[in-house]
Amino acid sequence: MMPQRNAGKRPAGPRRRTGALDAAARRLRGRLTALLRRFGLSIALVLAGFLGGLGYALFAPTTYTATAFVLVVDDGGDAGPAAVSFAQAYGRLAPLPETLENSSIPLPRHAPGGTREHIQASTSPDTPLIRLAGSARTPGDAAAFANAAADALVRYGTRHRADTGVRVALMTLAEPPAVPSSPNLPMGVTAGTASGLLLAGLSAAVLSGRRGGRRAAARRAPVPAPAAAERLGVTS
Repeated sequence: MMPQRNAGKRPAGPRRRTGALDAAARRLRGRLTALLRRFGLSIALVLAGFLGGLGYALFAPTTYTATAFVLVVDDGGDAGPAAVSFAQAYGRLAPLPETLENSSIPLPRHAPGGTREHIQASTSPDTPLIRLAGSARTPGDAAAFANAAADALVRYGTRHRADTGVRVALMTLAEPPAVPSSPNLPMGVTAGTASGLLLAGLSAAVLSGRRGGRRAAARRAPVPAPAAAERLGVTS
C-alpha cells in the first residue's frame, strides 16, 4: 500500500478563518477603545440624562389636574378694560385661604397653608377669563380643588359687586380627569435626554477649548537663539 502523505496534516482553512476573525475582533476593539476615549464622557452624560428622565417618569408620584373657568363682566354685561383688570386681581386672590373660605364646596384634605400647591390661577391680559386648575393625587380631589376655588371666587365677587362694579360668573365646572397630567413618560425621557445632550455639548466645548489652548501654548513656545543653542550643545 502507498503511504498517505497528508494523513498527519490538518486542513489550513479553519485556522485561517480563526486568524481572520481574531484580527477583525482586535480591529473592532481598537476602534471602540478610540471611540470611548474621545466620546466616553459625552456618551455617559447622555445616558445618565436618559436614565434620569426614565426613572422620574416611572417612579414620580402621579398627579391629576382639573380645570374650571370663571368670567368677569361689567354690570352692563360687557367684558371691557375694567373687567379685564378685575379678572387679573381676582386671579391673584383665588388661591388665598381667605378667599377659599367663601366656598360652599368643601376642600379635600391638604396640608395647612398648602392651597397654593393644589390651586393655580392664570389670567389673560386681553380677556377677563380666569382659569382655575386644581391638582391632586386623585382625579376627584383635583376636580374638587378647582371647583371649590371657582365657587369661592364667584361668591367673593358677588359679595363685593357693589364696590367693584363687576360681576364674577361661573363658566364651566371642572370634571375629574381621565388620565394623569404627570408624570409623562415620553416627556420625561425627552427632557432627561435633552439635558444629557446639553451637558455633553458643554463638556465637549470645554475640553475642546482646553486642547486648543495647549496646542496654542505649544506653538508659542520660544525657540532657542543660535548662541543659546551653541551653549547648550545643540548643532544643526
